[in-house]
Amino acid sequence: MLDLFRYAKQVPQTLQIEHHPYLTQEGLVGICKEHDVAVTAYSSFGPASFVELNMQKAKDTPLLFDHEVIKTISEKHSKTPAQVLLRWSTQRGIAVIPKSNNQNRLAQNLDVCSFDLSEDELKKISALDQNMRFNNPVNYGINIPIFA
Repeated sequence: MLDLFRYAKQVPQTLQIEHHPYLTQEGLVGICKEHDVAVTAYSSFGPASFVELNMQKAKDTPLLFDHEVIKTISEKHSKTPAQVLLRWSTQRGIAVIPKSNNQNRLAQNLDVCSFDLSEDELKKISALDQNMRFNNPVNYGINIPIFA
């Protein structure tokens, strides 16, 4: 991104990144905000969609839906863990693009602005960061370390 900001004639307007509490990418998000580049998060639920792909790293990682921090906050707000995860992103100025084939979950995913997380709750969720990236070719057995 820094090279783009230095040399590009047209600066990007948005950047889509893997972003969830296990991979908060605070530095990258901060740089984007400094340069008015909108950030859009994919894989907001962390390992969940990668378990479906039979990825061992995802199978070995506790699901965010079941994490005690997320569950406690969701119960406090009477929301689902998914709604809490999405709100954590949106409340920090990051757009989300969750996917679901379930109509009820689609409706729930749209209802993430009807509540606010406290600063303490935002910090507790952010503290789950492990710099754990799932969408990486190396995780699929392809030796192309694009995030080296």
